[in-house]
Amino acid sequence: MRKTWVKRDNIYYKPFYKQKLKMTLLGVLLMAFVFFGYQFFYISQLQTTESSLHTNPQTNRHGSVVAASSNVPPPSHSAGNNGGGKQPSNNNAVQDEGGGGRGGDGNRTADFRGPGIRLRDLDAYQPGSSAAFRCLSSTRHVSWARVNDDYCDCPEDGSDEPGTGACDRGRFYCRFQKRHATGRGGYTSVPSGWANDGVCDCCDGSDEWLSGADCRNTCKERFPY
Repeated sequence: MRKTWVKRDNIYYKPFYKQKLKMTLLGVLLMAFVFFGYQFFYISQLQTTESSLHTNPQTNRHGSVVAASSNVPPPSHSAGNNGGGKQPSNNNAVQDEGGGGRGGDGNRTADFRGPGIRLRDLDAYQPGSSAAFRCLSSTRHVSWARVNDDYCDCPEDGSDEPGTGACDRGRFYCRFQKRHATGRGGYTSVPSGWANDGVCDCCDGSDEWLSGADCRNTCKERFPY
């Protein structure tokens, strides 16, 4: 008698979850559905936020007028990293002194929306980099108009209020940043509640950029090397 070879799949029933091709296709479809659903939800939320800001751009959620603190340059007493009485041409410039290995070769300058920002986070505060600002320690997104508006939208780290004292966990990073020749060392900062309190905490007085306090630049005295 002649033998006939029959595929095993035609004899035994193969459950759906063991069919690799179908399971892979199903997984791809589910991932695509979740991805596009999240994008649709995020865009709708962003449009709602932007429309509400255009409707009432001058008031915050407390009902008070929002001060344009993000566009106010530091006072003239804050000499920044120049160490003298001369101000840089751009008041919103941040420099990292002694940070790369050799003396002044490691200096970096960048523009940002306001003072108090850590040097390594400057790119996160560029309005052109994204449609909305993203909190540094979470996935929360807020409109750029809420950055430095004296209301804490990122309570985890206070990253949306780098120049004000609205967040309990926020840190104000001084404009003058002294580094060891090897590039090691922490960023010079003070609690955000100390900003604009009338007391000069940073050696260059950059923490009193709105209070008008007469701060003397003591960076060369504190960091003579």
